[in-house]
Amino acid sequence: MTLNKKQNLWREVLTVLLLVAAVAATEYFCFQLWRLDWRVPMLYGGDGIYWVGQVQRSYGELTGSLGWPFYQPPSPYEPNYDLIYDAFVAFVGLFTRDTGIVFNLYVLVIPFANALAGYAVFRMTGMRRWLSFAFGLTFGLCPYVQQRLAGHMMLAAVEFVPFSVLLCLWCAEDPTFGRPGKGFFRRPRNWLAIAFAWGIANNGAAYYPYFTCFFLCITALCLILRDRKLSAGVPCLLTIGEIVAWMIPDFFPMVLGMIAGVGSTLTNGVYRSPIGADIYSLRISSLLLSPNGYGWDKLAKWLKQYFHLLATDEGPMYNENAYGYLGIVGIVGFLVLLVLLFHTRPWQAGKTDKPQLGDRLWLLGRLNVAALLLASIASFGGLIGILVRYIRGYNRISPYIAFFALLAAGLWAERYLRNHAGRRKQVFAVVLALVLAYGYWEQQGLFVPKYEEVQTMWYQDQAFMDEVEAVTQENDVIFQLPYMKNFENGSLNNMWDYTQLRAPLHSDKLHFSYGAGYGTENDVWYQQTSELPPEEMVKELRAQGVAGIYLNLDGYAVEDQQQTLNDLITAAGCSRDDVIEHASGMIYYIPLE
Repeated sequence: MTLNKKQNLWREVLTVLLLVAAVAATEYFCFQLWRLDWRVPMLYGGDGIYWVGQVQRSYGELTGSLGWPFYQPPSPYEPNYDLIYDAFVAFVGLFTRDTGIVFNLYVLVIPFANALAGYAVFRMTGMRRWLSFAFGLTFGLCPYVQQRLAGHMMLAAVEFVPFSVLLCLWCAEDPTFGRPGKGFFRRPRNWLAIAFAWGIANNGAAYYPYFTCFFLCITALCLILRDRKLSAGVPCLLTIGEIVAWMIPDFFPMVLGMIAGVGSTLTNGVYRSPIGADIYSLRISSLLLSPNGYGWDKLAKWLKQYFHLLATDEGPMYNENAYGYLGIVGIVGFLVLLVLLFHTRPWQAGKTDKPQLGDRLWLLGRLNVAALLLASIASFGGLIGILVRYIRGYNRISPYIAFFALLAAGLWAERYLRNHAGRRKQVFAVVLALVLAYGYWEQQGLFVPKYEEVQTMWYQDQAFMDEVEAVTQENDVIFQLPYMKNFENGSLNNMWDYTQLRAPLHSDKLHFSYGAGYGTENDVWYQQTSELPPEEMVKELRAQGVAGIYLNLDGYAVEDQQQTLNDLITAAGCSRDDVIEHASGMIYYIPLE
């Protein structure tokens, strides 16, 4: 190895270390990590509770306590649609099984993976180190990622989005890539594509594999129409085949369950409306409007009022599709790609010695507009949603649009820096650095958990369940009210979805009525019993050996809360002194024995 190569290697390593340090510093200050109690999950509501439960379920410590008294073992037909998440939890589990630590580490590691993946692809497309550093950092903690961290953490893990875009570029630019035949396995890029395909297939709960295959189809279409032969699309189709091949083991159990009439978590218990793809589709306005007011407080307040009006007037049509803001640099790249669609250019990708900026922007522009045509409200995604209902959150295509935009802006900046020298280059570099820094600063602050509130609730729940366990026997069954479907029930009055998981998360010796698959024997019994008058309910619970009732008053209308509590205490035949009260005053344990 020559000295020059060693120097380049050390510079590369140093840049990567600086990138890691920059992400760590950003998380510490922008996420306010000094307020974090590592033993308490930073999220503990709605989908946050669900993912806390997923951590415990990964160890098999939670599943066996749910869905009683008619407990059924987990279905053998469960799909595994995010193996990367499972692998991470299993790895951390080798060192600690503390739910809070594992959960918090997973959340905090995601931006690191995103930034490093972005940096790698920016470097592989020819961008210099400091540009790759800046754009990788911008992508790693882009607004979509921060907003997704607050609930759907696995969707915030967009580390394979850059590699998906890279595969499209390779299919278009490299005549030797993805061509079956002799020497296929001698080409490093083909091996990398197989590795990328595995990661894509096991990331994003089927959404990101679906979108990646869509963009590969668009790339194939461009190549076929240009060269007027079907063989031009072979690399794209082969890459799609690799992704699908990796997905088969993940989803084959679900297919078997459907054939056997048993189903699985994805096929049972969740009604997917055919209009879901329209309801949760992409809003172009959300890509362009900053929740932070582009760094101006007055503009942020005005936009907040506008977003409030949208939520009020449009109701269900304004939902998670509010997550998608591209950031200042992303907006510039996005708009430029749209403008370039009106510029005529003979697309020569794969026919030149080196990839040309114009050819790359040509393809990125078409991928960009294809994303809009697929995912925007009342577009082709809505038509597909009539038949394919499990894919409905088309707004989740946002990180692809963000990466198209950042890659376009970064490649243009790289060419400008290469083609200019002297004072002009220096001024451009300074202005670019300032814009990148301002854009990165402006997009922060979209993820700040309510640490103290969550910690208070967590420890209160733990203290409450300690009291309940003190007056019950091991393996006793607890009936939870009100009834809540598992999963995606929706909120009940002031009780969020998945809230009934709070009790099982804090008990390792009791069984609970909540958590059975929707439509199973226990779930049907659970729902029907919860609808009985108090006296009949208590009679049925005692007949099934239930030890007590866990009552969350937040699930009832305010005017019905105290009456519901009094009626159940009377039906149970116990005194008020026998009832255990949660520190919040909203949760009670009513003994039946």
